[in-house]
Amino acid sequence: MRPRAFRVAQSIRVESLAPFASGLATFLLFVAPQPVCLGTAVSRILNLSPSPGQQTDSEISKQSPDSLARALATALSQGQDKRAREILGEILKQPQLDPDFLLAVGGQFAQHDRYAEAALAFSRCVGDHPAVFEAHYNLALAEFAEGKLAEALAALEAAPHSSAAQELALLYLRGKVEYGLGKKTEAERDLTAAFSRAPQQESYALDLGLYYLQQHAYDQAARVLERGATLNPQSPFLHLGLSLAQFLGGREAQSLESVENLLKVQPDFSPAFLLAAFVLDVNGKLEDAEKLAAQGLARHRPTAYLYYLHAAILVKLESKDYGRILKELALAGREIPDCGLCSLTASKVHEAQGNFPAATADLEQAVRFAPDYADAWYRLASLYARVGRKADAAQARIRFERLKADKEDRETAMFRKVLLQTLSGEGQSAASQ
Repeated sequence: MRPRAFRVAQSIRVESLAPFASGLATFLLFVAPQPVCLGTAVSRILNLSPSPGQQTDSEISKQSPDSLARALATALSQGQDKRAREILGEILKQPQLDPDFLLAVGGQFAQHDRYAEAALAFSRCVGDHPAVFEAHYNLALAEFAEGKLAEALAALEAAPHSSAAQELALLYLRGKVEYGLGKKTEAERDLTAAFSRAPQQESYALDLGLYYLQQHAYDQAARVLERGATLNPQSPFLHLGLSLAQFLGGREAQSLESVENLLKVQPDFSPAFLLAAFVLDVNGKLEDAEKLAAQGLARHRPTAYLYYLHAAILVKLESKDYGRILKELALAGREIPDCGLCSLTASKVHEAQGNFPAATADLEQAVRFAPDYADAWYRLASLYARVGRKADAAQARIRFERLKADKEDRETAMFRKVLLQTLSGEGQSAASQ
């Protein structure tokens, strides 16, 4: 998974940390005024040419650390996970390993999203070299990637730090771990402290803004994200987050202005088209929304959610281009998990075509995906009655009556969720499909 652009700028001795960006894009460090190189061990490992052929276990055990590193690079580059683990085992048997070497080995595994093995290398580095800050920090990153939040927090608390840059890095990552552990007060404190000390750091602004978005504190989110976007005018994520915060906070005109400005800078950023078209749709500007959604679909790798939105807008416009609408809904449904909205919209098209069996099947699928979908039960009751299925219609009506009090705006909820996932780096759906 590569959920967000690789945006490493400066870091604490982090050539070993840089590979984490492939799977943990939100954990990029931007903290040191002058990055410190890991040394020759890194260049030896990262620049190794894979050697041909495989080696037996006995051959592996006789090799020097540098030779083992070469064998590890070969195994990882060829996707030989079992062999890579065996080589790691032999590496960890070696006495008196250099900390730079261990950090680089861990970084190699992290680069291939093998965080459990990366944690073993970093843990060995912590054990052998407890005074090395990077060993503790990288271990915390790997544990976090594995979902071992308590272990990640313990690694951070044990990390020695002697500089303001290191303390800042600890604050930031600790805030993220604390939030994962449900310690919201502590998370807000640490993320706020990190952002206050370095507001120019994109990740610090984005993660604090995300915290407030997830807490529905939209005005606070907008203030943080606006400041971050001002200091990082080329960041699509900060501008997208700002527009989302403004929209969810009821400032739709400002939201639209923000996302339109984003599209001027990032004309191919599919989530921006999604948000802009949805804001227009919500405000009843259906023709403008349709045109913008169509422009977004013409870009490279549009998000699947944009296919759904464009199709839904065409239905609202009473378009007769049923083939196109159903095709777009099918494309969206293949990528969006359990898309009840896609099924409900398809049912409207099939009903307009007079294909009541297909429309009924669509709605039955919608309520399978989302049993609490009040609108789907309401329409299903109507269709059942229309084709003479009176008992089924009565049951569907009962389900609707039970659910209508809890009716929610599913489109807003869906787009809020997917855009937050885009900002947090948790998924690809909104970014590109």
